[in-house]
Amino acid sequence: MSGEPAPTRAGSASAAAIGGGGGGGGSVDWDAVHAIDLVYVQDCHRLCGDAHCCSFARHKARFRMLAQQPFQELPLLPGEYEHMAARGALAQFGEFERRRGEFALDAARAVPYESIVSRRPGCACEHATRPTICRLYPLFPVHDVAGRLLGVEPQFGVYEELEALDGAPRACAVGSLPFEQLQLFLGLCGRLAASPLHLFCLHAYRATKRHVVDGLRRRLATAPQSAFALFEWQMLKNRLVDRDALRAELTALADAFAAHYGERFALPAPTLPAPPTTAGGAP
Repeated sequence: MSGEPAPTRAGSASAAAIGGGGGGGGSVDWDAVHAIDLVYVQDCHRLCGDAHCCSFARHKARFRMLAQQPFQELPLLPGEYEHMAARGALAQFGEFERRRGEFALDAARAVPYESIVSRRPGCACEHATRPTICRLYPLFPVHDVAGRLLGVEPQFGVYEELEALDGAPRACAVGSLPFEQLQLFLGLCGRLAASPLHLFCLHAYRATKRHVVDGLRRRLATAPQSAFALFEWQMLKNRLVDRDALRAELTALADAFAAHYGERFALPAPTLPAPPTTAGGAP
C-alpha cells in the first residue's frame, strides 16, 4: 500500500506524521508487529482488478503533472526503518530513497517523519515483510489519547478523501473489518497504541490529513471542480497546509499527550530552523 505523491499521506507537514525517528515514550516490539499477518480479504488485490493499493495508478492518472514517474512512498513509524534494516528487509524495496524530516511545533518540540520512496516496479514490498502502514490499509485505526480503540476510518489517505470529495466510488473494494480478522486487528492496534509516541504519530497523521482535506473542502465550496485537480494545483503551489494553523492543532495534540502521559511521552527537539511564514500562515 503506497504510491501517493509526497506529501499526500499526511499533507505537507509530513509525508508521514505517522513516521519518524527520535522522541521518547516507549518502544514497539517490531518483531511482534511484523508477525501479525492482518489480511482483511484473501487475495483482495483481485477485487479491485489491479492491486490498486500497490500503485494507486488509477488515481495518479488523474493528475496532469504529479506522479508522472513511477514511485511508491511508504510512511514509516519511529524505529521501523532500523528494524527492517536489521532484519535485512530493505532489499525488497529495490532502488529506494530514505526520506526524513520534521515539523517544528516550538523551540523544544518537533514532529518527526520518515518514509521510504521505492522505484521498484509494481508493489514496493513483499507481503511477509511489508511495513505497518501496508498491514493496516485500507482501514485506519481511530484511538483516543489514552489509546482506547474507538473505530476505524475508511478514508485511509488523501486519495480516499479525494474520492469522497468527488463523490466517486472507492477504488479499494474493502470497506469493513471482517469478524475473523478482528483479533489480529486489535492485536496490531494494541501494540502500536501501547507506545505514547507511536500513538501520537497515528493521531498526528489523522490531524494533518484532516487539515488538508478541510482546506480543500472549503475551496471546493466556493469554486467547484475536481478534487484531484484542486489538490494537484494546491500542492504545486505549496498551499496545501496553513503551517501556523496546523502547528496550533498539533501543539494542542502534543500538549494533551504530555498531560496524559507525563514523562512517558516526549517529542524530539527541532534540528532544523523553522521555515518563514506569511501573515496567513502559508509557507
